[in-house]
Amino acid sequence: MKKIIVVILVSLLGVSVWYLWIKKYDYQVSFKVNTAPGSLYYNTLEIESWGIFEENEPVSIIETTLLKNIRQKVDSHEDSYILDWHFKPVEDTITKITVGFVSEQKSIKNRLSVLTGSADFVKLYKKQMTEYRAMLHDFTKKFRIHIHGIDEVPPIQYAYSSVKTKRTDKANEMIKMNRDLYPKLYKIDKIKKFFPLITVEHWDFKSDSIQFNYGFPVTNKDSLEVYPDIKYKERASRKALKATYFGNYRNSDQAWFSLLEYADRNNISVEKTPIEIFYNNPMHGGDELKWKTEIFLPIIKK
Repeated sequence: MKKIIVVILVSLLGVSVWYLWIKKYDYQVSFKVNTAPGSLYYNTLEIESWGIFEENEPVSIIETTLLKNIRQKVDSHEDSYILDWHFKPVEDTITKITVGFVSEQKSIKNRLSVLTGSADFVKLYKKQMTEYRAMLHDFTKKFRIHIHGIDEVPPIQYAYSSVKTKRTDKANEMIKMNRDLYPKLYKIDKIKKFFPLITVEHWDFKSDSIQFNYGFPVTNKDSLEVYPDIKYKERASRKALKATYFGNYRNSDQAWFSLLEYADRNNISVEKTPIEIFYNNPMHGGDELKWKTEIFLPIIKK
């Protein structure tokens, strides 16, 4: 009997030590979002403040694992705490987010309060995460992505202009270039179809910046010399992963992350140089969820 009591006491002591001093987080929550991990990683990376204990608590980044994990430190008058984010793919367009919370000053007090049911910080923390999840949910309702799998990029000959910018500024740069490029091509009657496109030449994941070409399919390069700032290029057909995106073109890069996730899950080597072909003119308005974009990630030949 004594041995049983000793074993129970040692077990309780071990659990207590683990719970109060070894357990990684004071508390954690998990939820799912209908988009790829890369999208959520960059979205979370851009957060500059939280409001768990008070408004506008400044955020600093402690460390990151590209597209998979972010550790944030948040400072407030109430406490300084760590938010440890993990982004795990469930499907190509669904991600499970797990966020661990650990206080730098009140960790033991927090853990005891969870046991006694008096943990006010849990209510505040869950409220903040619920609001963030709702914001992400509202965002993902603005578009739909369908992954086709392996396909082919059509052959393209096009006139274009180039720019380097942040990925999130892609749409703004397209608008600027369109104002200059389209009238010139229209004037010399060069546009084959009103299906503008972009071809990404380089995507720097660390800075999340891209260098891309924006242009229009043209019949040939004759007369383009009238405008020295307009370039011409021909691209042959090649195998690629394909997705169709429906929604505002401002967010079409969300499909890039879904294609990257599809490639990773299916062990397909791809170039991180997306190609987008746009089939609707935003100037005509209408239901944005009917605006269609075909998106390709070229497959690397083995």
